[in-house]
Amino acid sequence: MDNLSSPPGYGGRSAAITNLCRFSAVLCYDSLLGSRPVTTTVPQKQLTAKCEFEVASADDLFDAIESIAGRYGQGVVVAPPGAGPDNPLSWSIQEVNRAGVETDILERGKLCTNAMLNARRALACLVDWYVSRDLAELCKNPPGSPKQKAEFLMRRGVIDELTSRVLSRAIEKRNRVEHDYIVPELDTAEDVVELLRRTMTTIRQHSDPSFGPWIFGIFLGGHGFGENGRYATFGGWSEPLVVISRFDPRPWAGVVLPDGKTNALIRYTTLADVTLDQLLHLLSLAEQKFGQVSSFSDTQSCQLLGRELGFTLPQ
Repeated sequence: MDNLSSPPGYGGRSAAITNLCRFSAVLCYDSLLGSRPVTTTVPQKQLTAKCEFEVASADDLFDAIESIAGRYGQGVVVAPPGAGPDNPLSWSIQEVNRAGVETDILERGKLCTNAMLNARRALACLVDWYVSRDLAELCKNPPGSPKQKAEFLMRRGVIDELTSRVLSRAIEKRNRVEHDYIVPELDTAEDVVELLRRTMTTIRQHSDPSFGPWIFGIFLGGHGFGENGRYATFGGWSEPLVVISRFDPRPWAGVVLPDGKTNALIRYTTLADVTLDQLLHLLSLAEQKFGQVSSFSDTQSCQLLGRELGFTLPQ
């Protein structure tokens, strides 16, 4: 029996995700203790998706999305950059706590400096995680500077303007340590580390960086694990879909327009041809017309399902 998970969308708290699977006609729920799921709706007869591709501009996709609507969707679990933000944040807390009891002035200064630098590294990693989650790094003009990334997070609703200003002041204190070679006082290091720790915790509770968008809308099919390993199934189209795919070889965004149970026209543009403003508008429109994506699966399972749905772009 397949396992199914239905976490609470971008704004919810991260849940344990094991053998994630999505069946787009019915939502099935496991208990928090991992009990067996209830019935699924994988079709008895597997079909083959037949997709034709047509290049479209971003503006054409805006018009297409405006004319359709649906519900639910399938998202992808996005891994953090590198080892993630938790380790450097934990190091910064340990270092500032050690600085509080250190009697040697030079050693205390070193601990305070390292604490502030590691806290800033943790924040930078978290910001880059959100940028990756929402595919901004794949568009034509990805945000590069800290200011551009902060603006992107504000436009995606991850942080607001007040939070951005508060973080900017904390980062300015850290920058003085790194660029002006100033040894911070203990109270300054404690203030910066605690502010960044609380802010990062609040942001992650509000918007989980590991849950990224992929398919908006319902289709018949799913994926799971069987005797021969991972598998994916396709059982037919149910409604038009919006797809924003991060997968190689060419990430793309488009609309899937069904023509019967197995045939579909996919109007698409590659993300490399989409500006950051256009990507933000695509995401906003998709969420407005379909709501937040309702379930999330690991990258390998999503790639397998994408191939089964015929989502591989022609060369």
